[in-house]
Amino acid sequence: MTVERTASTATLGDEDRRDGLSSQAAATLADSTSTREREVIAAFSEITTEAITDAKLEDLLCLVGQKLCQLMGVTRCSLYLRHAGGKYRGAAGYCEETGNISEAVKRQESGFADDLFSQEVISTKQPVVIHDALNDPRPHHRTMAHWDVRAMLGVPLIFDDEVIGLIFVDTRGREHRYTDEDIEVARLFAKLSALFISQAMLNARLRGQAAEIARNNATLAYLGDVHHKLTSAVLEGADITTVVRLLSELSAKPVVLYNNSFEVLTWAAPPALAFAAPPVLTEKVRSMASVRQTLSELSVSTPSAVVPASLAVGLGRRHLLCRMVIEGKPSGFLGIVEVGRSLEPIDANIAERGAMVLALQMLSERRQIETEGQARDDYLSDLLRNSRDKEHLVRRGPQFGIDLSIPHVLVRFSVDDAPGTLSASATQNLVTRTFREVLEIPAPPAVRLPGAVIVLIPLATGDNAEIEALRQQVTAVRDRLSGQLALGATIISSACHTSVDYPHAHRELREIGSIARSFDWHGRILTLDELGLFRVVISSGHVKEAVHFAHTFVRAVRDHDDGALLETWRAFVAAEGKAQATAVALGVHENTIRYRLGKIKEITQKDPTSLDSLLSARMAFQVLDLAGE
Repeated sequence: MTVERTASTATLGDEDRRDGLSSQAAATLADSTSTREREVIAAFSEITTEAITDAKLEDLLCLVGQKLCQLMGVTRCSLYLRHAGGKYRGAAGYCEETGNISEAVKRQESGFADDLFSQEVISTKQPVVIHDALNDPRPHHRTMAHWDVRAMLGVPLIFDDEVIGLIFVDTRGREHRYTDEDIEVARLFAKLSALFISQAMLNARLRGQAAEIARNNATLAYLGDVHHKLTSAVLEGADITTVVRLLSELSAKPVVLYNNSFEVLTWAAPPALAFAAPPVLTEKVRSMASVRQTLSELSVSTPSAVVPASLAVGLGRRHLLCRMVIEGKPSGFLGIVEVGRSLEPIDANIAERGAMVLALQMLSERRQIETEGQARDDYLSDLLRNSRDKEHLVRRGPQFGIDLSIPHVLVRFSVDDAPGTLSASATQNLVTRTFREVLEIPAPPAVRLPGAVIVLIPLATGDNAEIEALRQQVTAVRDRLSGQLALGATIISSACHTSVDYPHAHRELREIGSIARSFDWHGRILTLDELGLFRVVISSGHVKEAVHFAHTFVRAVRDHDDGALLETWRAFVAAEGKAQATAVALGVHENTIRYRLGKIKEITQKDPTSLDSLLSARMAFQVLDLAGE
């Protein structure tokens, strides 16, 4: 009994001692856990204070990392946040040795295909420990080696049952054993952190949106001011060059206006840059395939682009080019050149608004020019038709740049009006533009009539030498036009000195043009003065009779002759009846000329040296020449 009682007592004592030890261990563990939780709460009191001050998201994340390192007894922490598309990009980092390492962490990404470690944290939404980072197959080994990681704990940041981020802790270059208690503390810390971080992310997003709205409002206000300045300048009478200069001032960069062939129409640059020539987009750059593609895609919906897209050696500066469109047709480019400051989105807005204002101004100027040109053409029509009194024509002439006090000539181009050819206005513009380029004068007045374009050209003196020189220039004009227009004969009038001369000259040109078609004078350039007496024949309307007369007059010599007598007769008439000059022209002795003239007299029974014969022969040979015989 005693033995049993003693044994029983001993057994009871052992159980009591064990219960006492278990209770003590539990109390110790509870006390330890309570202490860690209190540390977590204490750490978060500082984080809460930082969050309340509306700190930057990066600073808040860096503080979270620092506090977690202190709680876990590790030296390094990095935080990643989820972005659009589900990618987790580095957001902040802390290292006990170097402090803030956020810039290095921002260059990293987690959760990609080869990062099975991060994927496990994301998919399980639980902390994951790696004790041997260099040999464990889950982490991305190159990243582990780069950061000198030996053991790592990854914890998800969970808010509203979504993993909004990841926290990784480790001790650089050293092993570290993560206990269950460490993991639980990290989980609790991450859970609390997720609340603050989600709110901080929302605040940062709202601040960003507010800042973006403020920037947009400032940009709109500035662009409104730009538009006001541009339109005000145009309304006050500013020309295109002035508008381009204003755009250069607004952008603080060089601005160049091109036509469709990239010829510079006008340009401007800030004086401080001291440009002596426009900084153009070179042919080398324009010939690049990428640049050609970009320029071809510019349209109303895509009005501007930067070319080349990136700088490279030998390509010079970047240009922001804006396509100008007038009445639905491409009408050139407006370029802002990158000098000093980089090109910015605001430059595209300035260029697009500037291009719109310039296009409207150019359209207005074009309409004004067309209106003035039509009025000038109407004036020329009145001058040719003699439908206005002399004083009215003389008085209105200077209004259109026409001074009737100096001599002028009319140049008539016969033009085919067949279907498929250029329109009347396009033909007229082409002719006047070519005269402007060849003669280096302002575009002359012209009028488009059925089958012809008539151009008015001013002269200095109106003498034969000046008209002959003009014939050479008209030849150059015709050569340029021949590939673009179907031209007939070109005829130059005599000099017109008074307003009454123009209707008469116009009538003669029309009559000669009709004869030119009959005689097939395509490609010939004639002056009325060289037609001589034939002009009288034309005005009388007896052209057929004149041709018949010419054939009859020379038939006897032509039938009897092998060609020498007729050639001598032509040369004698051209030499104005002088035997010596005829001999020189033909390269024979003067006696030979006299002998041949005698033979002509014998055949025709008329003295070829008489004044009457000379006049008749001159008329006959001129008619034959004009008839191409």
